[in-house]
Amino acid sequence: MSAPAPYSGGPRLAGFLRRVEVLLGLIAALILLALMLVTCVDVVGRYAFDRPIPGGFEITELAMGALIFTSLPLVTLRRQQVTVDLFDSLVPSRYRRLQRSFLDLIAAACMGGIAWRIWIKAVEIGAAGETTASLMIPIYPLVYYMFFLTSITTALIVLLACLDRAGADESNPVYS
Repeated sequence: MSAPAPYSGGPRLAGFLRRVEVLLGLIAALILLALMLVTCVDVVGRYAFDRPIPGGFEITELAMGALIFTSLPLVTLRRQQVTVDLFDSLVPSRYRRLQRSFLDLIAAACMGGIAWRIWIKAVEIGAAGETTASLMIPIYPLVYYMFFLTSITTALIVLLACLDRAGADESNPVYS
């Protein structure tokens, strides 16, 4: 596996984005490790000792939510989303940066809307005091975490739109 190319947009931005990428990657890796350990211990406990981890399913659900939303800004930053390029060949090459920037802004608006709705849900869940069924773990901290990472993703998409508009490398606008 090769190291990612340096980010475009100047050395300060490049350093910042690399630190964000490393931090999010580390958090995602730790969540995945915890998920694997819980699953392994739960399966061994269930089948070898007839003693599964109490609330193992709840822990897995919460960890999956955290993992998915931790990965969202990483996928966005690396431009690893699933894309459909049906109309790219119809757009003249001189307008592709503008097209990509425009589509990034649409994606940022959509992601911002999702972040807003997650915020509302987090407030509702916190006010209601909702917890998991058996372990009674409060759910609202995870939903606020999801809001935070969705907001980070929105900001990254706006940054990508600016880099696209400024003329970053067309093959991967974040990397130069």
